[in-house]
Amino acid sequence: MDGLVGVVVAPDNGELSALSSGAKPMVSLLGKPLLRHYMDGLRAIGASRFIVASNVSISLSDAEVIDYGGDYWATLVKVSEIVPRGSTVVASSMDIYVPKEAYETLMNVHLSMGHDVTVLVAAVEDTSGGFRVNTSSDGKVLSLVRGGGPGYLHLGLTAIEQDALVKLAGGAELGSLRVGVAHWGGWFTRVNTPWSLLEIVRNTLANLTSSSISTRARISPRASMEGPVIIDDDAVLDHNCTIRGPVYVGKGVYVGTGALIRNHAAIEEGAIIGANAEVTESLIEPRVTIGRGAFIGASLIGHGVVVEPGVVT
Repeated sequence: MDGLVGVVVAPDNGELSALSSGAKPMVSLLGKPLLRHYMDGLRAIGASRFIVASNVSISLSDAEVIDYGGDYWATLVKVSEIVPRGSTVVASSMDIYVPKEAYETLMNVHLSMGHDVTVLVAAVEDTSGGFRVNTSSDGKVLSLVRGGGPGYLHLGLTAIEQDALVKLAGGAELGSLRVGVAHWGGWFTRVNTPWSLLEIVRNTLANLTSSSISTRARISPRASMEGPVIIDDDAVLDHNCTIRGPVYVGKGVYVGTGALIRNHAAIEEGAIIGANAEVTESLIEPRVTIGRGAFIGASLIGHGVVVEPGVVT
């Protein structure tokens, strides 16, 4: 879509940075930094320009990086000063993760209804920790307030026309604009603890329907692969190991003799899985070493950690 500007509000504001050699936006997830998944969602709906707002140093060749404004809406005010006249802005907050289909839902409603502003919402039992969207009986947004109690939770995804963004930056009230909601009934994850990454991995891999195996991977003829799997460049699967999908095996990963990787596990770049080790329902961050015979279940192992042989988690 011509004139669509994608904005990712990407502060380093949680526990996730402890898992990485960098900040929260750069935590590795399914072969790429977490930030890139948000950019991919925006790219899927036609974004041709990207702006990333963060409070940490991030270097990107395909996006303009600006200072984080203190919160989501303050950041959008800053964005209003730099986006071209006549453009549409779609802003995504890294506080909540939604799949690409949610971005498409937002844009379909925004374009078909002709709103100035459209916010993506989900009906939840507890809106605490986010913004609750109050609506009229005909679906018009009346206000966005700090969450609490049941209601519509803003999923951190907003489509807004440039002229409406300028009006809001100038102090206009939401009620003076055509503001509507797009309802999302699929999965989403609040990205506020390390365990939220396991939820993203599980839901993403659960929707994997076919395998993708790099021609640069080195796979023993005695290795076994079952179900949908992703095997990335330069991965090595040694004799008699088993990869039972849905599973992601990242770039340069080594899976030792007799090891078993199964059930929504993601092994990130350069990790080593020792002989006869087993990994299930877990996220193994880059450069991790899992010792011989260890069992890693429903766990998240941070960047560069060494798990000794025989350990059970």
